[in-house]
Amino acid sequence: MSFTATFPVGLPVNWHGPDDILIDDAQLKNWLLDTGSLTERVQASCQHFALQLLGQQTQVPHPSEQSLLFANGDTRYQAREILLCGDGTPWVFARSIIPQAFVDAELSELGNEPLGKRLFNDARFKRSAFQLCQLSASAFGYNTSHTLWGRRSLFTLDNYSMIVAEVFLPEAPAYCAMKNAKAS
Repeated sequence: MSFTATFPVGLPVNWHGPDDILIDDAQLKNWLLDTGSLTERVQASCQHFALQLLGQQTQVPHPSEQSLLFANGDTRYQAREILLCGDGTPWVFARSIIPQAFVDAELSELGNEPLGKRLFNDARFKRSAFQLCQLSASAFGYNTSHTLWGRRSLFTLDNYSMIVAEVFLPEAPAYCAMKNAKAS
């Protein structure tokens, strides 16, 4: 089982408030609603952490992304997609939609550095409540019927707002309790 989707992958899915969607698994719910840095949590859950940059380019956000972003009047955005890998396996797909002006002012040298490192080490950023989604693993090229869970939130600094969306891929530790239940 491997991630085979190519940039830009996108996330044209329906998003829901956490109270509007049932999450049966307590461990998964904990991963989905944890307000700390997901990058740091992934790093703490593995022996070897790696960030793989799939791509970053100017892109028109999907309609569900536009509804969050265009309230600020920004019109040019960079889409940045990465994989967070634990012990050589992709665990998280992340898609960030960042105003071009903010990329130019603050993030032009981001490269393979985790965006979360910047967001969580700068107290000026404010995070919105989470929205959640479910989607098929086939959206990322996996040959499995596994349903994946994702989350997104809006980070705001001054007049800049950016979306950070994260999807837990099939091998992510967020699903360990579910895998163990199936194996028993």
